[in-house]
Amino acid sequence: MKDRERMNVEAVGCYQPGPLMLPEEDEPGHVLESPADLRYGSKTIVRYVNVLIDRWFKVVFGAERNKEALIGLLRELIPERSIADVSYNRRKKRKNSPFEGCRDAVFDVECTDESGARFVVEMQMAEQEHFYNRALFYSTFPIQEQVLASNVRERHPHDCYFDYPPVYVISFLNFAFHEGSEKILYRYDLRERESGERMTDRVNFLYLEMPNAGEREPEAGDSFARKLSWAFTHMSILRERPAGLLERVFEKIFEACEVAALEETEQQKYKEDMTTKWDLHDQLSTAWHKGNREGLEAGMQRGRAEGREEGARAMQQDIAQRLKALGFSDTDIAAATGLE
Repeated sequence: MKDRERMNVEAVGCYQPGPLMLPEEDEPGHVLESPADLRYGSKTIVRYVNVLIDRWFKVVFGAERNKEALIGLLRELIPERSIADVSYNRRKKRKNSPFEGCRDAVFDVECTDESGARFVVEMQMAEQEHFYNRALFYSTFPIQEQVLASNVRERHPHDCYFDYPPVYVISFLNFAFHEGSEKILYRYDLRERESGERMTDRVNFLYLEMPNAGEREPEAGDSFARKLSWAFTHMSILRERPAGLLERVFEKIFEACEVAALEETEQQKYKEDMTTKWDLHDQLSTAWHKGNREGLEAGMQRGRAEGREEGARAMQQDIAQRLKALGFSDTDIAAATGLE
């Protein structure tokens, strides 16, 4: 594949399928074959779950059997909490919005530590308009639940009891607001603008801009945020845990993310989801190459007459029309062409 074609494929998250090869050596008891070569060696047995998909992030870290992995993750990101244990909040996963037409909040993982602090842990694949404002709005749901729970505990149902435990919103972002930065973990709270005095510790936001971790394999001296971000973004193509991730917390995280650790029905569903995803990527890759070649010709012709900028726009529109005809969603088309 030519360098330019390779860049075009990578730009839309596609791959060039490799051969489906059976391992010559013993593999970690696994069931799923990938159409793409894995990072270590050419064997194509998938070992770890793709946790960038929010459904499977939720399956892995929302499972009681993997609670130790979640606790370890929270301890490292929020060391001031000294978390000893967490309990999952199962009763009401969907938080109903009070506004008509406004999307309800459905959190990936929600848990509470032994002192009552609430943790909302989310995987966000695509950048959303007004993301920060959305996060602030959704944080009010668990805050209100904290107030109500405090009222019940104190048996003052008619009083406003606001000494509720803090709420932490932790989002793993597969996009970057600060592109080109090496900083990964961003922590936000409410503070006085000039002095930095904290107004309250009851609402806290932690965002990990995972793309800022880059491609370099983690080393012992790297921050936990970089190690974790790199692990999450590369998990599905790893055959083994890298040498730079030997801490116990990563041992538990990698154990939790093994496809073989999923329940039998979950394994089958994961296999179906990944097969669908790979098929979609294959179609998108084919459509991109075809549309790119034909659109480039059309764009060049128009570009000679109308100028380079207008020709490039025409090329993008041609590609978009071909992808639309193939049945791709507006989101996939926007990702492939850069058109809004």
